[in-house]
Amino acid sequence: MPILGLNLNPEFISVCNNATWAIGEIAMQMGAEMQPYVGVVLPNLVEIINRPNTPKTLLENTAITIGRLGYVCPQEVAPQLQQFIRPWCTSLRNIRDNEDKDSAFRGICVMIGVNPAGVVQDFIFFCDAVASWVNPKDDLRDMFYKILHGFKDQVGEENWQQFSEQFPPLLKERLSACYGV
Repeated sequence: MPILGLNLNPEFISVCNNATWAIGEIAMQMGAEMQPYVGVVLPNLVEIINRPNTPKTLLENTAITIGRLGYVCPQEVAPQLQQFIRPWCTSLRNIRDNEDKDSAFRGICVMIGVNPAGVVQDFIFFCDAVASWVNPKDDLRDMFYKILHGFKDQVGEENWQQFSEQFPPLLKERLSACYGV
């Protein structure tokens, strides 16, 4: 893992992309045993996802890996949520539904559970990313439902109405149809 961490240098796109991908795959296999390595790799991943002009594939892989790290080690990753939630959401909103996207979104949902304040400022981006799903698995759909309704309940009906007025019509329609918000 320390060697993979050293290869998270976006100056070398393919090496960085491969190291990023490997970290995410290993995290899913190691589970909570990944905890000692989060501090080694997360700062670099957060830096990569926030860099301007980063290639799309590297952004997507970085977002998936951050989500996977957050899934297996939410206590370690969730405190950083505010530092990457916006680019994370925009990186993954355009990829098709698949197992990688599924594991990454499960991670973000778990992290939001640990640190809900970390998503508040960029909640519209989370809403947009959730709406990008065509057909999430039932349990993932439930996670989305709980977060969306939790936020709505937290801010109150009137504030939610004002907040959701900012949504593009298609997003508003999709969230209403799929999640009843």
